[in-house]
Amino acid sequence: MIMIQNVKILFVVAFLFSFSFTQNVIEGRWHLVGYEESIMYQFENNLRYSIYSLDGSFGGLEDAGNTPNPYSINDDVITLDLFFGNIVSYEMNFLCGGFIVEFNHLESGLNHSIMFKEGYDYNNGQCEIPIENCCDAMINANEECDGVGCYIPQCADSCEWLPMQCWGSTGYCWCVDDDGFEIPGSSMPSWQGLPACENLEPCNDGYIEINGLCFYENDIDVLQKMIDNSYQSEIDLGCGENELYCGSPNPYMDSPDSWMGISYDNTNYTSGGNGNGIIEPLELGMQEWENGRLVALMCGAYIYCQLSGNIPDDIENLSNLETFRIEGNYMDGFIPDSICDLNTDFYDRLAFDLRYNHFCAPYPDCVDTDDEFWDQYNEECYDIGDINFDRVINVLDITILVNMIVQQLELGYQEFTISNVNYDNNLDVSDVVQLVNMILSN
Repeated sequence: MIMIQNVKILFVVAFLFSFSFTQNVIEGRWHLVGYEESIMYQFENNLRYSIYSLDGSFGGLEDAGNTPNPYSINDDVITLDLFFGNIVSYEMNFLCGGFIVEFNHLESGLNHSIMFKEGYDYNNGQCEIPIENCCDAMINANEECDGVGCYIPQCADSCEWLPMQCWGSTGYCWCVDDDGFEIPGSSMPSWQGLPACENLEPCNDGYIEINGLCFYENDIDVLQKMIDNSYQSEIDLGCGENELYCGSPNPYMDSPDSWMGISYDNTNYTSGGNGNGIIEPLELGMQEWENGRLVALMCGAYIYCQLSGNIPDDIENLSNLETFRIEGNYMDGFIPDSICDLNTDFYDRLAFDLRYNHFCAPYPDCVDTDDEFWDQYNEECYDIGDINFDRVINVLDITILVNMIVQQLELGYQEFTISNVNYDNNLDVSDVVQLVNMILSN
């Protein structure tokens, strides 16, 4: 019995001993902090797979999108091939027993991103990630510097980070937050001037800060819904394994090599996505912003956003939008009447163009269907009255319609439009009568 107990103890000790030496490895499945519900990275056999989700539930490698990114590791440095000639390297800093890893820029040491292992409670975990004050970071940088040309943090007497940091040997300066993390979009070469870090004030109510600029939150929300609707449509574009431009929305928009970008108050900002595997609102097509409001969205022909799904019901929230071009995409369903509230010239195709999508009639009054070039690929549209979208109008549709009316259900624009059988913009018993007559006449 004693020998058996000793064997068990030795086995447990050996297991724990081996486990302690295998924690700081990148292989496995990781959540990206800030996008925990949207993307998971799986590192396996020197390939990084991107697995997407709409509800925080992630499948296996069979659900991974696009082509996996090859990677290699040398000591604590990981090198990723993001394609299009874009190869990046980061120093991996494992924390909390290997359950958390920081990807830090090699030259500056600034943090690029943080990931945590699947199954680890990042928000409520017992492990706390220490945040260095500026003085500690300065001491560590001086100790690690093996010569001239190193980046050394600049600190206030109170050991807080100075808002502007500069790296003399490169000539670049940038703004940082209270924890010393670079504010995206603030870096600039000193020969072009210095970033106005002291003037970075919080955004006004209703606006959010992205990359050091303020954007109207409702505008960003509509762009996000267009992206979400595209992912949720699950449209099959017949993409091959290595077609990096194929998908809805177009995955290339997330590439650092993407030529799309934004103009903000007449200043053009660097094109290119952040390469995190998902399309974000400011990566969608070509955009123009003025005073934090979206005034132009160009996602039409030759820009290849490859959008699908419905136009968001609250499209009218883009109240400053003057240019809205989505021609040549795969968007479908009914066009919301509220699109007529946009501040644009609906009869100027350079300002407003919805042609060559899959939109269904009836069309809003402001849409010029008399244009000689107006066309939609609407062969797959559902008939008004086909409330359960099964391509058959029968007693099941009547049952659903009666239930909607009795329970006074709150409907989205798509459901309301296909249920509004008599086109009077009200759902009542007259719609039921009309639907019964449609069925009897057939």
